[in-house]
This record gives sequence, structure tokens and C-alpha cells, in this order.
Amino acid sequence: MSGSLSADLETIVTGVTKKWTKQRKAEERDSRARFRRPSMYSGRVNFTDVASEILPAAYAKASGGGTLPVANRQLFYAARGPFQEKTGREIEYGYFAQNLLRKYLQRPEAASWKVTADPRGTLIEPHTGIRVPVGTLEIDSYLEGGWGQDRRDLQLDQGCPTRGPRDRYRAILYIEKEGFNELARAVRLAERYDLAILSCKGQSVVAARKLVDRLCGGGGIPLFVLHDFDKYGFSIFQNLVSVSCAAEDGERVAYVFKNEIQAVDLGLRLLDVEEWKLKPERCRFTGDFDLYDDNVTDAEKAFLRKGQRVELNAFTSPDFVAFVEKKLKVAGIREKLVPDNKTLGDAYRRAHAIAEINGLVKAARTRAAGLTLPRTLRAALKKSLKEHPEKPWDAALYEIALKVRRRCAP
Repeated sequence: MSGSLSADLETIVTGVTKKWTKQRKAEERDSRARFRRPSMYSGRVNFTDVASEILPAAYAKASGGGTLPVANRQLFYAARGPFQEKTGREIEYGYFAQNLLRKYLQRPEAASWKVTADPRGTLIEPHTGIRVPVGTLEIDSYLEGGWGQDRRDLQLDQGCPTRGPRDRYRAILYIEKEGFNELARAVRLAERYDLAILSCKGQSVVAARKLVDRLCGGGGIPLFVLHDFDKYGFSIFQNLVSVSCAAEDGERVAYVFKNEIQAVDLGLRLLDVEEWKLKPERCRFTGDFDLYDDNVTDAEKAFLRKGQRVELNAFTSPDFVAFVEKKLKVAGIREKLVPDNKTLGDAYRRAHAIAEINGLVKAARTRAAGLTLPRTLRAALKKSLKEHPEKPWDAALYEIALKVRRRCAP
């Protein structure tokens, strides 16, 4: 077959195919339109039709009138009841978070909302070593950091250098979910109660179990555990401090505990659900409570076997804070941590020395403010960076200033 004949046939076939495809798509659109027509005029209320009515009220409720940050799922819990009342249908969390809420947050009236999502990555600055989790509030804080402002970072930190539980925190609070970290940070929960807050998504990872084994089992640091009111929440509490029989029987033991850990269960219980008037949700119940009989009442078992559960996310932000604080006080966390006499004395002497040094620094800053800049400063800086391109500009600038000061020193 000649090239021209082949090209002609290809042109003919392509043209016919295009016309057929166009006709077929038109028929499909018309068919779908006829299929949708009854529902379009049936009076059915869509979720998008009532979103602008429901979401502002749900956000105001969940955030305490906009005073506290709210996780996506907390907002979902505050809005799902009104959505069902208005539409007659249950709204799924995936559609709510990824579609409906995401679109609504682009509106001007939602610009000031603090709706948080778990960080999904990390921003790493060159030279400074600063690592910023890519989450809503973390990025907001980074963007509002005030580049170029004088942060008085010449002064020494007044805090006493510590690491680990010694003289720094008195207990570990494990939270089943990561979504509450921003709320805890906003109300300074860890600082006010001298707590280290540990969280995982669902079951604890090996590193978390190793940590509580060493600090809470071997080191005597109290461990408090917050979890949902469901069978999975009870298993999270149990598996954080011991190896389950199922893991042993299946030879799936990920971590062998070296110490016995006395953990305190602060998780949601049936009495809490009733006290705080939290609305349960449907779930699938499987298995039984053989391993958790000592930690679950008969009334709680009966409630959960009906296929019901209540998540921590069912709390509004203000109620969650009040719930946790009440649990901590009942558990005995009331007074602030004060170190022993030796640590107290060493820290006081250090604080006195830092106060004196910071006074000298302040005087030096005042003198430096009146310095006349060298005329060749920019040229010298460019030359230094060309010779050492791996250096940040401020490190090169410091070396220039150091040389100038040494020449001028008496």
C-alpha cells in the first residue's frame, strides 16, 4: 500500500471515528440528564445546599466561639448531626473533610478559622537547622514569624538546660490521636501541668513502647492514657504497656517489655459519655473483651456490643480541655514541679550569671548601634562568599566583624 493511500485511509477513519465519538458522548449526556431530572426536581436537599448554614455554627460550637483550634474530625462531629437533620442523610467523613470543608475554607468568611490537619511533611531551612512540620498551625506560625525582626537572640536563654523527665516533667500523657496536639499547644496544657505529651495514630509504635518502658517502668514516671470509648481504645491502652496474648500466640511480638508499667486509664468511659452528653456513632463490633475484663464494666461491654462507639473527637475544643484537666486533677496532677535543693541552688547560680551576662550584652548592643559601617563591607562579604559558597552570609559577616574588632582593639 502506498504512503498516500495509507494516509488517505487514516484521514477517513479518523474523521468517522470523531463523528461517532461526538455523537455517542452527546447521547450519554442526554441519558444522564434524563436520569438526573427526577432527582433535580424531587426536593432533595444536598449537603452543599446547607453547608453555609451549618458549618459556621458548627465551627463556633467546636472552637468555643473561635477561641481555640479545631481538628477536621472535631468539626465533622459538630456538623454531622445538623447535616443529617437538614438532608435526611448521614454525611461521610471523607467527603466532609476532602470536599465540602476544603471548598468552604476558601471562602472569605472562613479565612480566620483555625481548622487543623495532621502535618504531612517538613520544611527544612538551610543553615539554621529549623524544621517546620507542614501542618496548618505550624505553617501559620512560621509565616507570622516576622522575618528580619530583631528577636534579641544575642541574649542567653534564661531556662535551666534539662533533657528528659528529670527536673522537667512529672508525668507522660499518651493521647491515642495526633489531632489534639495543636489544641494542647494552644492552651499550654503540657506547660501548665508539667506533662510530656506522647501521641500516635492508633496503636502505639515500638518506639513509643520502648519510651514508656524505660521512663515509666524503669524510671518511675507516671503514665496517663487518653483513648476513645471503643474496643480498639481499650486495646490501645493495654498494648502500650504489655504484650497481648494474640501477639504472643501469633509470634508477632514487636517489643518485649523489660519492666512492669502501672498506667492510669484516663480514656473515655460510659460515665463520661453520659456526663458530657456525647453522641455515639455506629460501628462494627467483632470479637470480645476477654483480655480487657478487668478494665471494662458490664454496662460498657453491653453498650459497645450494640455496635456503638464514642470518639474523643466528639468533644468540642473547650470541653476536651475541661475533660482532660478534670481527669488529671482526679489522678493527682495538681501542683507544679519544683526540683530538689541541689538542682534549685545550681539553677539559681546559673540564672544569676546569665542575668549579668545579658546586661553586658545589652550594653554591647547599644555601642554597636552607633557604629559606622565600613565602605568596603559589601565587597568584602561578596568576596568571602565566593571563596566559601557553603557558608551562610551572616556567618561570613561575623568573621568580617571579628577581624575589624581585633584590628581596632586596644
